[in-house]
Amino acid sequence: MNRKDFIATLTFSLSSICANASDKPVSAIVHTNRVCEKCKYNLGRNIVFEKGVKDVIVDVEKKQITIKYDASKTNFTNLKKYIASIGFDADELKADIYKRERLRDCCLMDTTICK
Repeated sequence: MNRKDFIATLTFSLSSICANASDKPVSAIVHTNRVCEKCKYNLGRNIVFEKGVKDVIVDVEKKQITIKYDASKTNFTNLKKYIASIGFDADELKADIYKRERLRDCCLMDTTICK
């Protein structure tokens, strides 16, 4: 193997290693005040369609959403805006009023027990 081939192979190997290192998902927690067992499924199902989201865990008792996402495709602010746009409060962002009205009655009353 000549010197040029060795350098090209080494460069390619290092670039692929660096690319794989940045693909690790970032984990973020969003607090919400309206979520029940029925809405847990719908909320998790909707968020996974947001670009870059890898995994979603909705904790009804703690009223929080844990999201694992690819930071190169989206960011924490965009995820909170998306959650607010589908009718749920996301930390300091308030839910979209029109979407919130379409939630189940139990989530509108800020309880965790579905009727």
